[in-house]
Amino acid sequence: MKTIHAEWELKNIGVDTYEISLDPNDTPQMLAEEETRLAADGAQYIVVKTPVNCQQLLFGLADCGYTFVETVFHVAIRREEYHMPPTIARFDRGLSVELRTEEADRERVFAIIRSGVFLSDRVSIDPAFSVQLGGNRYANWLSTMLQNGGFLYEVLQGEKPIGFFVICRKDETTVDPVLMGLYDEQNDRGMGALLHKKTLDTCFTHECKRLTSTIVSNNAKVLRVYVNAGATITDTLYTYVKHLNA
Repeated sequence: MKTIHAEWELKNIGVDTYEISLDPNDTPQMLAEEETRLAADGAQYIVVKTPVNCQQLLFGLADCGYTFVETVFHVAIRREEYHMPPTIARFDRGLSVELRTEEADRERVFAIIRSGVFLSDRVSIDPAFSVQLGGNRYANWLSTMLQNGGFLYEVLQGEKPIGFFVICRKDETTVDPVLMGLYDEQNDRGMGALLHKKTLDTCFTHECKRLTSTIVSNNAKVLRVYVNAGATITDTLYTYVKHLNA
């Protein structure tokens, strides 16, 4: 068991948050004891990640009051194995990618994200939170990534920005397209796969041998694009949450 005090989430979503990673040898009783300790320290919201197919955790966490919210897939694509299917690539016409380094451009993207780009993440779908809090969380996260050297890009259709993505370097040989989103998914249907194509294409313009990323089951369409483009799933985790003041 590994516990992290996610202090940054107090600014993002307004609650004192802890993140716990369990391993196959942990038990619901051990988690309950850790929860009691954290509650005494003021914890309000606990996020738990577990390995898959651990019977005692899969069934035991529900008995402890935890709600399953998503499956997390860790994926990787090696440069030599990257291939975007022709069914997607042939529609890549009239789209361009721009690196955004000016503060005004970045603030504009932050404002769009805060307005409600992300609707299906575990914060936005939680009745205790809201889409607005989810947007605030993503905008703050993006700001932190850029401060730490991440690269912000926008995808344009003609002169119109339709989405963004950010690429961070993990190590000398690996980059990670950590976050991406369409600005108007309702009216730009069909552009999602092209946004991912532009993201992955741009990753391999960086000096790297591979990319790694994290995809959640709430965005299953993204996982399908990545697998079709040569990704392998390297790890899978379950995510549960609990509000201690509920």
